[in-house]
Amino acid sequence: MKSEMKYMIGNDYKKISARLFLFILIVAFAFPAVMLFAQNDEQTVYIIQIDGEITPAMASFLEKQLDEANSKMADGVIIDIKTLGGRVDSAIKMRDAIIDSYTPVVVYIGNRAISAGALISIASETIIMAPGSHIGSAEPVPNEPKALAYVSGEFKTTAERTGRDPEIALAMVDSSIEIEGLVGAGEILDLTASEAFEVGYADHIARGRTEVLEIMGWENARVIEAKPDFRFRIAQFLTSYEVASILLTIGMIGIIAEFFTQGFGAAGIIGLSCVGLYFASGFIAGNTELWSVLVFLAGVVLIILEISAPGFGVFGISGIIAILVSVVFSAPTVGLGFRTLLISLTVSLVSIPVFFKIFGRSKFIKRIVLATAETPDQGYTHADRKDALLGKTGVTQTVLRPSGSVYIDNIKVDAIADGEFIPKGVDVTVIRVEGVKVFVAPIKK
Repeated sequence: MKSEMKYMIGNDYKKISARLFLFILIVAFAFPAVMLFAQNDEQTVYIIQIDGEITPAMASFLEKQLDEANSKMADGVIIDIKTLGGRVDSAIKMRDAIIDSYTPVVVYIGNRAISAGALISIASETIIMAPGSHIGSAEPVPNEPKALAYVSGEFKTTAERTGRDPEIALAMVDSSIEIEGLVGAGEILDLTASEAFEVGYADHIARGRTEVLEIMGWENARVIEAKPDFRFRIAQFLTSYEVASILLTIGMIGIIAEFFTQGFGAAGIIGLSCVGLYFASGFIAGNTELWSVLVFLAGVVLIILEISAPGFGVFGISGIIAILVSVVFSAPTVGLGFRTLLISLTVSLVSIPVFFKIFGRSKFIKRIVLATAETPDQGYTHADRKDALLGKTGVTQTVLRPSGSVYIDNIKVDAIADGEFIPKGVDVTVIRVEGVKVFVAPIKK
């Protein structure tokens, strides 16, 4: 009886232990799934700050952040924009990235979205503006017919795509557009927050990001704020229109000046450094392909080979062509590359003679530019005086195999041995002269 009782208790214990183990196993596997479900159920919103000039680096930054938000299946993106504008080509890239994003994008204008910033803003289906903010003033500079038509077309099609009045978008660009009660002829439209709300260019007015989140129903969302890193700040500075143009211009001046200096010196180092920074900024911003950088480096190598060898030949010409091609194709667009290159070359060609005219006599320029002459008192002679050497005697300064150097009347002369080689330190006489060639023979004693 006792043995049966022990057997029953042991059997029940085993069943309980097995059930307990199974329960723990189920909980262990189910808990991560529950947590994952809870995380997926939580809303996630990205906030991207666009503050400052619209540059290629800024466009690259926005594209990368939108790609990340899309890949993480975020519930929304808020672009907090504060800008006076910038490059149209970069603004178009940013507009396309906003339109192509399948994650809802909201643009919040904290104080201003001027010029290129206006184009970026109207690419979003939802615009929220802060009280006192404004949007517009997108007249192209320079205001040429071709540029005006191009920018107007971009504004019009963007407004049509996001369901806004295209005539208002055109009035932000073209001063000839007149809208009664809003903008007169000869004026560029700039809308305040209240005006934009009245005409449908602002969907809401909010005081800060917290209100924006509440309006969009994202007040409980996990907010991820995209912050630009150190590389972006460098690229943002270097790819600004003014800095990029200055870098390329100084680079061209340095490279051109290097051809007028002896050897490879300060002008070449400064020139190549500036052009290198121009390429590096474009590469960081994502506008420059690796092949254009390699073409540039090949051009540098060819120019160094040309500088190392006398004369101006195939290496120098090929190197310059390679650098010019790489500069054009490293720009965001080929047209912009040609325009930037043309401006830089023009400024460089004008600056070089002016620079040497003003600073040509300075001690610094004399250190890097060859200013000495090959005069007879320094041991040199000229081609038009070779005939006068006929019959004169001298001493070989080097071995003539068959050519070498001879001192005649304390003047160093390039000479050729007539017949056999002549050792160093042998007395010789000039037996004949053929143009610039001086032939000598040993004096027989």
